[in-house]
Amino acid sequence: MSSPAAMNIIRSGPHTLVVDQGRFGYQDIGVSPGGPADLHAYYWANRLLGNSVNCAALEVTIGGAQFQFSHSCTIAVCGAKMPITVTSANTSTSINLATWQTIKVNAGDRLSLAPARSGLRSYLTISGGFSVRPELGSVSSSIKQKLGAFNGRLLAAGDKLEYITSCQHPALSQQQVPNRFLPDYQQTLKLALIPSYQFQQFTQKDIDTLRHQTYTLSELSDRMGLRLIGDPLVDIPPSGESEAIALGAVQVPPNGLPIVLSVDKQTIGGYPKLGCIARLDLYALNQRRPQQAVQFYISSWQAQRQRWLAFQQFFSIPLGVTRNA
Repeated sequence: MSSPAAMNIIRSGPHTLVVDQGRFGYQDIGVSPGGPADLHAYYWANRLLGNSVNCAALEVTIGGAQFQFSHSCTIAVCGAKMPITVTSANTSTSINLATWQTIKVNAGDRLSLAPARSGLRSYLTISGGFSVRPELGSVSSSIKQKLGAFNGRLLAAGDKLEYITSCQHPALSQQQVPNRFLPDYQQTLKLALIPSYQFQQFTQKDIDTLRHQTYTLSELSDRMGLRLIGDPLVDIPPSGESEAIALGAVQVPPNGLPIVLSVDKQTIGGYPKLGCIARLDLYALNQRRPQQAVQFYISSWQAQRQRWLAFQQFFSIPLGVTRNA
């Protein structure tokens, strides 16, 4: 009996984990949704292969990873600009490739992702999908809750991920993401802030400070929250009783420096909140590196809902099935 197709982790890089769309419906018991930090790049990686929108992927942060494939397959890598090298098992020759496209690999080939030159995270998907057992409805790795693939831990050298080779998927004419859809991770990112019910508790002076300055991203940012550095807000409303926290919430701790809560956020908290940033802006923010610039502008939920619905329609996502934990 032949061995199942598997991808062997030769080098894991500093932070590589398994993700799907996320784990929804469990925030009432303290389980955060998790899933891709950048849903945009994740969806593209599955779209290029004709996979379902919820197919498991590897989220590779920073790069420095290498994988070997036991059986021939087609993969896609989308996200941060990580130079790709495929080394042939038969000839030992190597070819250099870019992200945002499909890549055919043969049995025994090795694929290397070099350190990212722009952006922070890339998503590696495989035609037919990885075979991973879900927990609480998702395969996404949750480190703090020890849920998902490999009991929620980061991937390590020697790990193996089985994948499906027998599934036939419709061939897509588009095997590379058109240039017009490629994000620019270097430009100053403008974050649409949708005010919350606590917004009016902040002084006009502090709101002006928020709107008219350029923040930079702190090195202490991660998948739980993105800390911003700049002129602090001064008159911070007092913390209240802990309450449910939405994805993208902008909370302000006593030091006056905003924190944008991301996919591995805590489920409750009591710091005052200015509101939430638009989901699409959160995914773009998760691709920014420390010291990169971001700015806020005030928007409405109606305008940002239209952006989100257009995003769902583009990727053929049934309305209401994502990020509604």
